[in-house]
Amino acid sequence: MLLTEKNVKIASVNDILRDEKITGLYLKVNVNSKVFYLYYRTKNGIQRRPKIGTYGAITISQARDIARTMLAEITLGNDPSADRSASKDEKTIADLWAEFKTHKADKKRVGKEYEAQYRLYISPRFAKMKLANINFSVLTKMMQEMADTPIAANRTLTLIGTMFNFAIDPLEWVEKNPTGKVERYPETKRKRYMAGDEAAKIAEILHRDREKYPASVAFIYLLILTGARCGEIKNAKWSMIQGNKIVLTKHKTDRTGDNRIVRLPAAAMELLDTLPKIADGTITGILSPVTYWESVRKEAGCPDLRLHDLRHSFASAALSAGLSLAQIGELLGHKSAQTTMRYAHLVDECAEAAATAAADQIMSRMKVIPDFAL
Repeated sequence: MLLTEKNVKIASVNDILRDEKITGLYLKVNVNSKVFYLYYRTKNGIQRRPKIGTYGAITISQARDIARTMLAEITLGNDPSADRSASKDEKTIADLWAEFKTHKADKKRVGKEYEAQYRLYISPRFAKMKLANINFSVLTKMMQEMADTPIAANRTLTLIGTMFNFAIDPLEWVEKNPTGKVERYPETKRKRYMAGDEAAKIAEILHRDREKYPASVAFIYLLILTGARCGEIKNAKWSMIQGNKIVLTKHKTDRTGDNRIVRLPAAAMELLDTLPKIADGTITGILSPVTYWESVRKEAGCPDLRLHDLRHSFASAALSAGLSLAQIGELLGHKSAQTTMRYAHLVDECAEAAATAAADQIMSRMKVIPDFAL
């Protein structure tokens, strides 16, 4: 297709529109943008296709003016694309983070997580490194150095990839993302639940410390009793309590505008009655009980039990109580049934235990116990 205003408006994704007036100038239609490029060869025969600009940000006429200027430089033996790249090569990871944080990270719910990942894992290694020097070898070495924390390594690599995507578009600082072929560590969903003896020991510790650390103890009990996420309890305010439920308008799965309902059983309601009610304050008054929880889980003999595992334990207990996966998904605030299916293996365990209990009950009523070994 020819590069005209009419054709630009009717062009489809992946269409390429070439200009009749400026040799080498063309526009490519992407999913979310229409971009001008200029194809040319340097005096050494090297092929270049630098991006000139995005249609809408610049007009066809302006793209032609830019292309004419670049072609004039090429005629003189210069390589304007290389000059652009040399300038962009001076940009560092710190420069990219500053732009990314301002325009992307601060506007996302995971902004604080991004900032922590950057501060702990990216900045110490790469802050002063030029973007052009971040490549497959450098990132593979980083992954090897973080072998003891594979999940953190994967998350760090993902953040670097997200930052580079931003550097490609809209910043136009680089042309490629170096993370694509870097091997990640395999991940499996944790299946860690609070065992009965662990629950008893944790309850004993929480009861002992209820006056010394009232907010942390309350926070942990609310996680145990409701299956809520840590962020949901952290953000829950007294004004959000409606009867025996917490109604959250902003939450992790807030993609459809639906409220997240955290159900409060009788024990949780009794717990709330013991807490001080501060106007417009949060229920517990703290951001997280993680420091206190570190000491609790070590003393209870389960140092690997995370706060988030209490949510898994709630799901396990709910299944044992006879609730369906659909009901549990609703209590946990899952938007996808697939998310709840991670607990499907517990259904088999509960069914097996129930079958065994039923068989034992029947056998106990029989006067003659058959010997199946015969």
